Amino acid sequence: MAFQITKEWLIDLPEDFESRVEEEKLIFWKAGVTVIAVVFRVPEQTGKIELLNQIQEKLPDDALETLVSTKGEIVGLGYTQIHKVLNEKNRLSLYTFTASDTSCLQVAFYLDNPEDLSWAKSVWERVLFHPLD
Repeated sequence: MAFQITKEWLIDLPEDFESRVEEEKLIFWKAGVTVIAVVFRVPEQTGKIELLNQIQEKLPDDALETLVSTKGEIVGLGYTQIHKVLNEKNRLSLYTFTASDTSCLQVAFYLDNPEDLSWAKSVWERVLFHPLD
């Protein structure tokens, strides 16, 4: 099911996800998986490639894998990392940034089961962007 994040951005998640808005972030969850999405404007005088290059320079040293995506007028950068929270189970995480000329969709996938990583990557690859006229 496609969930509209903004007028420009949609994410396709199964219907069994619950959702809520918290601190301007859209949060989706079901047992074992949490997905957090937020959109921000690309800064003035910064192109989408330059934005992703700036993000890439700040990737954590403990990133396990780096991913790059291009699809039409949008470009993406992602990385995986073990998300550690004190007194909680470690979770495999996929952090993604998908940029258009005007905005960037940032999505974090937190996975209890590492085998869900291929699913998370496929959701990221299917993100839809519809430019405003």
